[in-house]
Amino acid sequence: MALASTTKLCIVFLLTCIARTGSVEDMSYQTLFIEGMKKIYDMQENRSPLSPSSLKVSPAQLRLFQDSIDPYRILTGSPGPRAKPGLGAVVGGFNVSDTCYNDTQMIGPSATLVQLWALKMIDAGGKPPSDILNGNQGWFGSYDECLSVTSDKFEYGQKPPHFNGKYCIVSVPVSILNIPLPNANLGLCLPDSCSEADAVALTNAALETIEPGKFSFNGHCKKKVLEFDDKAVGAVILCGFILAMMIVGTVYDVIVVRGVLRTWSRVDTALPSTLATTTFGPESNEKTKLISSDQNSTEVKDEPKELGRMSNILVAFSVYTNGAKLLNTSVPAGSLTALNGIRFLSMTWVILGHTYSTGMNFVHTFLLVDNVSTFWPQMANRWTFQAIMNALVSVDTFFALSGLLVSYLFMREMDKTKGKMNWAMFYFHRFWRLTPPYMLVLFVEVTLTRYFNDGPFWPEGGFERDFCEDTWWTNLLYINNLVKTDKSCFTWAWYLANDMQFFVLSPLMLVPLFYSKVIGMITCLAFLTGTFIATGVVSTKYDLPVSTFIPSEKYFEYYYIKPWTRMGPYIVGIMAGYLLYRSKLKYNMHWLLNLLGWAVATTLACLVLYGLYEPLRGNETLSTEVSALYNTVHRSVWGACVCWVIFSCANGSGGFVNTLLSWGGFVPLSRLTYCAYLVHPILQSLVYLSLRQQFRMSDLTMITYFLAFLMMAYAVAFVVSLAFESPMMGLEKAIFKRGQKK
Repeated sequence: MALASTTKLCIVFLLTCIARTGSVEDMSYQTLFIEGMKKIYDMQENRSPLSPSSLKVSPAQLRLFQDSIDPYRILTGSPGPRAKPGLGAVVGGFNVSDTCYNDTQMIGPSATLVQLWALKMIDAGGKPPSDILNGNQGWFGSYDECLSVTSDKFEYGQKPPHFNGKYCIVSVPVSILNIPLPNANLGLCLPDSCSEADAVALTNAALETIEPGKFSFNGHCKKKVLEFDDKAVGAVILCGFILAMMIVGTVYDVIVVRGVLRTWSRVDTALPSTLATTTFGPESNEKTKLISSDQNSTEVKDEPKELGRMSNILVAFSVYTNGAKLLNTSVPAGSLTALNGIRFLSMTWVILGHTYSTGMNFVHTFLLVDNVSTFWPQMANRWTFQAIMNALVSVDTFFALSGLLVSYLFMREMDKTKGKMNWAMFYFHRFWRLTPPYMLVLFVEVTLTRYFNDGPFWPEGGFERDFCEDTWWTNLLYINNLVKTDKSCFTWAWYLANDMQFFVLSPLMLVPLFYSKVIGMITCLAFLTGTFIATGVVSTKYDLPVSTFIPSEKYFEYYYIKPWTRMGPYIVGIMAGYLLYRSKLKYNMHWLLNLLGWAVATTLACLVLYGLYEPLRGNETLSTEVSALYNTVHRSVWGACVCWVIFSCANGSGGFVNTLLSWGGFVPLSRLTYCAYLVHPILQSLVYLSLRQQFRMSDLTMITYFLAFLMMAYAVAFVVSLAFESPMMGLEKAIFKRGQKK
């Protein structure tokens, strides 16, 4: 429809509710609202209330007022077309239910009598804003004002019908000068007797009076209160049980274990002395040595000796013991301390990137950002913004660290045991370390988060499609990046699936490396070559772009989440971990070689990070072959640069970089990275979808959101680790008697 019709749609819709009182030219939203404000002003000034009849305006006055604020007149210099009278008959032709129709008919007369509940319903509805030409098509009105409306009271001696306000959103077709634009989301405040079908019918009645043939087909009405279902009750019971165990375990630990029985015996709380098979990524605590010297094994003084399996199970839930281990900043001698800083800073980078991308993801569904069409082109023109647009390589940092740690620890354990490995525990410990907190967070997110808030953007059906009923098992088996990817649950868990799959395959490279450097390196290079070939073929076949910011329906599905295209950095990490093992962390590097290594690593990292500046600005189109080459090698190159930093710092050649990355404050933060990775997208969705109005992206706004998300992620991660992660590790120790001195 034309711009004038677009602007008048909301006013005409309101007039469909008051068709019994006269024609469209008799009154308008603006007139009613201004009269109502005048009435309120008179009451506040202790003046005598004006009678409703004295507030009437003439048609000529109304036209003058409407024309003075009409955007069409402002833009074109001439008044826009007026809607036709007789809307009552039009509404009747769109199958509005009798109750809804009767209730809406009371809004107009009540508004003319300046009853506040009716004015609030009119005021709460959405109206066309400015900046429509730049994509601002979210006309949401006021959700809270609408839900605060209750007509079950008397004002000025008038008896209204008995109903409350109900907030609905309908999709409205928009076009300017016959150029179609994305549909607008229009917020409506209706009586709670109206259904979603009624909301669409009323909207179509308004559209019919403006431009016949334009229809809305989608509408959704918000529920004021959501009832707890069986899944939510189950989640509450589970969380309550864990909370009870934490309370009992803490009380038992503090009073019995550390108090009454202190003089009886003492305990060694070191974690298991066998190999720490947990790799180093967002999904694991840092383990830079064998678990016998693990930096997570905080020595808590005055702990009693083993009191039995049941006692150990209770202490596994102790907030006192687990909190002391998480917050301890000391590390054993010989640890790869630079990993703590890399890990935390990389997770900070992930959260920063998701601060932008999560908000952008909701643009298409909810029109959450009102300046998206102008903000992103401005940001793309800044070369510094490439660090955010290319934040995807932060995940490759974790892949490289995972490969490096599993290789380094595997070699040390095999050397210690003379080539013997408990393969059952190798895999079980890994699965047990990751899965319980992962599944528990997923369970809470699926079942409870939809009750946390409300609002015009709030998904009443939860954040996951169909409560993950058909896909949760793919997450449990770590195959969610391969199976049912079109219905993915806990979307960001694609990383966990890839890393677990890499871990399962890692012995195929680790065992040859341990027994023969040549054969092992050939095996690793063969895997790396296979990854390069697979990536090149996939990228060429589907003509994939070099970034998610270049539109492509197949980039994520066929390239971004698949193990055969993402394993490169992990393989590079395995080879780097082997070199660290062979060097014994005592490699004396000549200063020229060290300087050259830093120069090459820095140059390559900057090329990966900022080399897409022109393509992402839209000033250059890369050929299919060049795009395939970049997709094939850039992640492995980035992983190699990260491994160089670790190798140099571990061998004493890192200088101030090692000093910075080895800061003690990073130690507890690095332990919380796995849980921070699990929860931060949930927190971002909670915040964004709780908004009452669209927000405008700007540097200051996004910095504020980022810092808030960072603090929230690690605060919640601390709680989740105490409740879900640390107790599971303690249970493993108690059940399998791991880590006990013999």
